[in-house]
Amino acid sequence: MRITIKEVISRALLAALAIGLVSTSSESLAQTPAAPAGCADKPEVRVLVWAWNAQMGAMLATGGPQAVKGSLMCRNGVNLKLIRQDDSGKMQESLVAFATELAKTPNPTDGAHFVVIMGDGAATFLKGLNDALKRLGPEYTGKVIASLGYSRGEDKFMGLPAWKTDPKAAKGGLVAGVLRDGDWNIAMKWLGDHDLCNNADEKTYDPGCLNWVAAGDYVDAAEKYIAGYCEERPVVTKGKRTGEKKKVCVNGVVTWTPGDVSVATKKGGLVSILSTKENQTQMPAVVIGIDKWMKANRQTVEQMLSAFFEGAAEVKKSPAALKKAAEVSAVVYHESGAGPDYWEKYYKGYSEKDKTGLSIELGGSAVNDLADDVVVFGLKKGSTNFFAATYKIFGDIVVNQYPELVPSYPPVGEILDTSYIEALTKKAAGKSGP
Repeated sequence: MRITIKEVISRALLAALAIGLVSTSSESLAQTPAAPAGCADKPEVRVLVWAWNAQMGAMLATGGPQAVKGSLMCRNGVNLKLIRQDDSGKMQESLVAFATELAKTPNPTDGAHFVVIMGDGAATFLKGLNDALKRLGPEYTGKVIASLGYSRGEDKFMGLPAWKTDPKAAKGGLVAGVLRDGDWNIAMKWLGDHDLCNNADEKTYDPGCLNWVAAGDYVDAAEKYIAGYCEERPVVTKGKRTGEKKKVCVNGVVTWTPGDVSVATKKGGLVSILSTKENQTQMPAVVIGIDKWMKANRQTVEQMLSAFFEGAAEVKKSPAALKKAAEVSAVVYHESGAGPDYWEKYYKGYSEKDKTGLSIELGGSAVNDLADDVVVFGLKKGSTNFFAATYKIFGDIVVNQYPELVPSYPPVGEILDTSYIEALTKKAAGKSGP
């Protein structure tokens, strides 16, 4: 018999989700996005990213879609290319394509070297990815090597105001979202907190549980609510069909910026039920690459991460750096109607009135520098590995809810390599030593 979500979640691990991170500073600003590509003489390194403000440090460090002259990335000798890709399935495909060519040549031109995803969704992502890579050999395993930042409010479970007032009112709700991913996790956490049930079958409707419509990505999730998407579904009670059918319409969403902003400005009527503002360490933006290539190109990987961390430190300490990073974000993400001011505003987080007059908090992210990553991955003796904690919490929830589809996931020891961060930490200690 399947246990409840509440029983899956360890209270000790959940306590880690509310703890904040430290910050430091560094030097050097990237040039504007209009600056020409600056280090094309170096091998191209491709990174697939979602439109996510937790990557502001990477935006600043790169200076444009391709590393620009004078950028932190070029100064570190890395010709980085940032490519927006909202579909996590296509991210997996790109890494597989890269690894497949890597088996034939040391410098693949197909696919991407890295992707950046939500760390609390990494168990499902890496399960699918590494299952596909097994045919190539264990050295082609996808691994997490760093975190660029955190969602601190922009990722959220949005629902009717009545759900916020009385969680039981959410029974029978229909939520649009990417299933088994980070934002879905937020809703799972909320259901566990209130001992409510989840209907994991997106083909049926259970009036006593929260129900789901599968979205292609987080933007699609928001659009389904805005469009008033409806379906006619068989009614079930405790997993058994009653013989009835019911037309049900989306009245909740799990998404992030720009999805949350679109919901508020285009239709409104929803509030933030639970977000990463409350769960501070739930959702790190983690960098994933192919183990074989990273080991063979360790210096390039370390230099790339060094530039990311320097960019993050600048964003933390300098409003001018944040503005520049927002300019780069507008160019890289190419989101309709979203200029630099938009990305800067929603990086900070903002409370405003939606189209119906309801107050709602939108946006909110933070960047991670090197000192932050030491904390994220528990690299100080006796400290908590927050990434490992969230990886296990939400990996266990997916297995609990989808035991046939996701019967297991890789243990964190198989998919995490902190050696690159540790090497940078030793170098930094050497520079600051006596």
